Amino acid sequence: MIDYTDDDRLPVTILTGFLGAGKTTLLNNLIKSDAELKFAVIENEFGEIPIDNDLIVGVESENIYEMSNGCICCTLNGELAELLFDLLNIRHKLTHLIVETTGIADPSTVVQAFMSSEQIETFYRIDSVVCVVDARNIKAITADTDLAAKQISYADTILINKTDLVSDEALSEVEELVKSFNPFATIYKTSFGSIEGIKLIDTYTYAPPIIEKFSVSAGKLSLSNGLSKPSGFAMVQKQQNPHHEIESHSYTFSRNFDPHKFNFWLDHLVEYYGAGIYRIKGIVSFDKVPQKVVVQSVRDHIMISGGDLWENEERLSRIIFIGKNLGKLKLEESLIELLGGELQRSVALLQRA
Repeated sequence: MIDYTDDDRLPVTILTGFLGAGKTTLLNNLIKSDAELKFAVIENEFGEIPIDNDLIVGVESENIYEMSNGCICCTLNGELAELLFDLLNIRHKLTHLIVETTGIADPSTVVQAFMSSEQIETFYRIDSVVCVVDARNIKAITADTDLAAKQISYADTILINKTDLVSDEALSEVEELVKSFNPFATIYKTSFGSIEGIKLIDTYTYAPPIIEKFSVSAGKLSLSNGLSKPSGFAMVQKQQNPHHEIESHSYTFSRNFDPHKFNFWLDHLVEYYGAGIYRIKGIVSFDKVPQKVVVQSVRDHIMISGGDLWENEERLSRIIFIGKNLGKLKLEESLIELLGGELQRSVALLQRA
């Protein structure tokens, strides 16, 4: 069994959510609730959280401030990668990094910053993406802009905040709306950003063993407004909502993939539709490969890593997709052609979509 906790890279929590959802309140509560940890907080926009001069005890560089509670506050005035390398100079002071995006930011661009450089991946690991949702206003916000829905779609954990401002009936409607954008995230309901009893730090949601557990539970999930039917080699579960274009598809295959053909297919998928496929997560079983293979992607950035050995269990590939208008991509037909060894036919289906 791979010990995913034996990883000395600096864990990173990415905090997202639309304007006014309560990200700053949550951040303050998070830092207070884990006082034994020494956080670095990167603000994606200067001035989003005012820095109280009385709390500053030192300046490490132009954009890095040491706080009286031992935490580090950073303002992102340039490239994120440059700031991340600057933080390595004070790595010994830190136990966790939080990146708070602006309310109008696409979190995938921040996630990609940690996936696109081998140097950065050497020193940092993404722990999770947490999205804060405004229970009172999210229906109106998602009706007006696609961005809030995308923020929800990329999240591993979702906090439906400001629940004290809505009725139980309205809260149930909000939860169903959130699940229609992302049925696979863990959802909590909060007021005033309170996280008592909620674990948000060191959840390891990008670690191979956690992805494996996720893919098994997601494969069993009965998606609302969807269907579950055997099709060729696949058990297919889909969620499509008539009110928006974001869909979730889950596939379970009982035959092994050819590793070279699968990688070729995946590269072409994200090349053609990377902007429309928000997340891919899953475990794949490959011919003549004794290990489970963990596949993840955020838009056009792919991560493939080795998991535990296949032992006394059925070798099942479970792959989950979240994205925009996935039904038009012929994913099911393309993957079945790929399993049958028909790589060119499989890719051609993607090209014709």
